[in-house]
Amino acid sequence: MPWLYAASWRGGGDGDLIARRFKFKAAYLRKGLSDQQIATAYRHLTTPDYQNPNAMFVMIGYGGRVNTVAPTATAVAQRDSIIKSAYQAYWADPAQDAQHLEWIRAFYRDMYAATGGVPVPNDSTDGSYINYPDTDLADPRWNTSGVPWHTLYYKENYPRLQKVKARWDPRDVFQHALSIRAQ
Repeated sequence: MPWLYAASWRGGGDGDLIARRFKFKAAYLRKGLSDQQIATAYRHLTTPDYQNPNAMFVMIGYGGRVNTVAPTATAVAQRDSIIKSAYQAYWADPAQDAQHLEWIRAFYRDMYAATGGVPVPNDSTDGSYINYPDTDLADPRWNTSGVPWHTLYYKENYPRLQKVKARWDPRDVFQHALSIRAQ
């Protein structure tokens, strides 16, 4: 099966939701949400037009020792954030894909409306988290910022990662929609 599909599997144990269908989105935050973002989150989480007990917005404390590592020391360049936010929706029925995708995409787009629908690195946000791969960041319908997906994930580290890709995978054997592109 394709890597991106396999990597996005959410299994479960006793009592856990087991859903093959879900969508994740993420953002690194350098400071708390603005009043506009709080209102946006409230609106999307309380709308009577969307009912899904397995849809959520999670804010994870971030920083500490993570922020003591230099931004160029690893592939992960986000080293001064205080929160990692995650937008999640899980469902089981393929017939419901459109409604769930519409909700999470609109929620994320509206949260980052001021920067083209994505968390462009600036004084408030610092891109996205590659371990929640989101192909919407490479889609100009959802990312109208003009900032490429690889900058949202890797920032200035992307050219170095391209050199690694060229050296260790020159035939581009390992690839998916968000894989590093060789130079």
